[in-house]
Amino acid sequence: MNATDKLQRVKALLRNIFADTDRYQQMLVLLEQQRITMIRRQSDALIELNETLMSHCQALSASADERRELLQALGLRADKSGIDAMCGWLPAVQKTATQEKWRVLERLVKRCRDYNEKNGELLTRQYDFVQRFLGNNDDFLYSR
Repeated sequence: MNATDKLQRVKALLRNIFADTDRYQQMLVLLEQQRITMIRRQSDALIELNETLMSHCQALSASADERRELLQALGLRADKSGIDAMCGWLPAVQKTATQEKWRVLERLVKRCRDYNEKNGELLTRQYDFVQRFLGNNDDFLYSR
C-alpha cells in the first residue's frame, strides 16, 4: 500500500469515528424517547420509533464493518489496539482529538447498551403485568 492509499484510509477511519459519535448521540436520544413512549404506552408512536431505531442500528452496524475493514486494510487489528496504533501515526493535535473522540464513542456505546437493556427490562415488566392482569399464566406449562 502506498502512502496516499494509507492516508486516504486513515482519513476515512477518522471520518467514520467522528460520524459514529454523532450517530450514537442520536441513538441515545432515540432510546430515551423509546423509554418515554413505552411508559406512556403510545404503541403507534413506538412502532414508528422502533423502525427509526432499526435504521440507526443498521447504519451503525455498516459503519462498524467499514471501520473493521479499514483497520485491516491498514494492517492493524480490528479492535481498540488497532485504533491506538492508528492514533500513533497522527500528529499530536489530531492524535489527542481522535483519542478523545474514541473515548467519547466508547462511552456512548456503553450508555446506549445500558439504556437498551433498561428498555428491554421495562418491556418485560410491562408484558408480565399485562399477562397477570389478563389472567394469563405460564404455570399451566409446568403443571403436568
